[in-house]
Amino acid sequence: MATKVWLVSHAANAALRAGIFAASGAGDEGFAETLDARAFEAIQTWRSRWYAAIVGSGAAARVLTSPAPIAQASAAAAGFESRIEPALAETAYGAWAGCRLTDIARDVPDALAAWTRDPAFQPPGGGESFDDVRKRVSAWLDALPDADDPLIAFTHASVIRAAVLHALGAPSAAFRQLEIAPLSVTALRRSAQGWMWIAATP
Repeated sequence: MATKVWLVSHAANAALRAGIFAASGAGDEGFAETLDARAFEAIQTWRSRWYAAIVGSGAAARVLTSPAPIAQASAAAAGFESRIEPALAETAYGAWAGCRLTDIARDVPDALAAWTRDPAFQPPGGGESFDDVRKRVSAWLDALPDADDPLIAFTHASVIRAAVLHALGAPSAAFRQLEIAPLSVTALRRSAQGWMWIAATP
C-alpha cells in the first residue's frame, strides 16, 4: 500500500507580500485578518483547478494544516475541513518574527546572508534552523500510517522544502535551490522503496 501526500503552500497574504517574517504558532490572529480579497480570489482559482485532482476518488481525504491562521484559512477557503498538525508549523524565526526582510538586511546583513546559505543557521532569539525544520518534518512523514485515501496538508514553503529534500535524500544545503510559490502543490508518495517526489498536475 502506498501513502500519498499532497503538500499545499498557503495563500499569500499582505504580510507575506510585504516580506515580513511570520510569527510561529496559532497566535491571536483571526481568520478575517489572514486572507484579504486578493488571497481569497487566488484560492478560489486554485480550487477550480486542483480540488478534484487532489481529492480524486478518496472521499475520506484527510486534511491537515499548520497551526498558523493563514494555513487554516487557506484550507477553509478551499473548501476543506481540517485539523492542526504541529509538525507542519512555520519555521520559528525567533527575534526576526514580525520583522521586514528589508529591515533585517539593513541591520544585520551578515546574519541574513548566513540564513540564506547555511541550513544550520538559527535566527537569534530561539529561532529554528532549516536543519531543525527538516528534522521534525522528516519524522512526521516517516511516522505517517499507510492509507489508501490521500493526505492533504496546507503548510509553508520551508516545510515543503524540507519534505522534498527528505523524499529525495538530498543534502539540506540544497534548500536554497527550491522555490515554493504560494498555493503551489507538491506531491510525495511512499512505497516499499521509500519516499519519492511526484510531478503534480491538476
